[in-house]
Amino acid sequence: MYGLPKAHTPVTKAVLDSVELFFRRHKGRVLGITGAGVSVASGIPDYRGPNGTYRVYGGYTPILHHELVSQHSSRQRYWARSFFGIRPAFLAKPNKTHFALAGLEQKGYLDGLVTQNVDGLHIQAGSRNVLELHGTLKNVKCIDCNHTESRGEFQEKLEELNPQWVEFYQKMAHSGEEPARRPDGDVELPPGLRYDSFEYPRCKHCMTGHYMPTVIFFGGNVPDDVRSRSFEMVDQAEALFVCGTSLATFSAYRLVKHARDLGKEIFIASLGETRGDKDATVKFEVSAEEIVPLVAARLGIKVTDPIDP
Repeated sequence: MYGLPKAHTPVTKAVLDSVELFFRRHKGRVLGITGAGVSVASGIPDYRGPNGTYRVYGGYTPILHHELVSQHSSRQRYWARSFFGIRPAFLAKPNKTHFALAGLEQKGYLDGLVTQNVDGLHIQAGSRNVLELHGTLKNVKCIDCNHTESRGEFQEKLEELNPQWVEFYQKMAHSGEEPARRPDGDVELPPGLRYDSFEYPRCKHCMTGHYMPTVIFFGGNVPDDVRSRSFEMVDQAEALFVCGTSLATFSAYRLVKHARDLGKEIFIASLGETRGDKDATVKFEVSAEEIVPLVAARLGIKVTDPIDP
């Protein structure tokens, strides 16, 4: 499984020198590719990291796209779990790696970002040229008519339809309990709570369709316009800086492969094996938070971490 830790690369002066020179050498023409590892310090778990969902909960099975589209029970399961999981996702704040990457763009070192994350934290931190490859948790869309509304508005409807779940959540919050969270706003339901009683609304626009989050679920396809834009961003770049991702999903890995085929320099900073290790010009076994803020500081970018007390 991708993401298993190998020997850790010590963050020495020589390591920092090489990353700094990489950004200076390709100033303004570096494309960043990020994954769940960037948001771990914001309290959002990843899938394949040392403490990721697949490692801590070995039997965990994510909702698949076709299940959500076609099965009432799968929609109940997803929305019931998301009912709890979306709240901490809404409260998550960017960490110093998000701010460092935003600073690298603002200072003209980074041309843009392709992120696999659906949490919106890169944009919240100030990054401007961001392509959310797998969508965003901020909205929901009708499967039938494509009507879109905010996830916050949809949450209010879920609360109106499921007052007993609101009461249960309030009791949990009062006791300090918290369900095990997933990277996509999903949670492990507490014992004794069943999702087969959970109600969710139909589309208020067409009155017949069902909503789903504006994210790419396992088994789903990246929209053609997003796919095309991701390849255009690689084409326009001189080099790729990949951090906080195992590149296990093909939608992200194919961008690294495309860059390699074009002869571009590829720098990977990620803790654990990645699908793109064989394609990398340089690979360091470090977490994003260990190296990105330090390199940004060397390049004159002041990085603060509002998560720290």
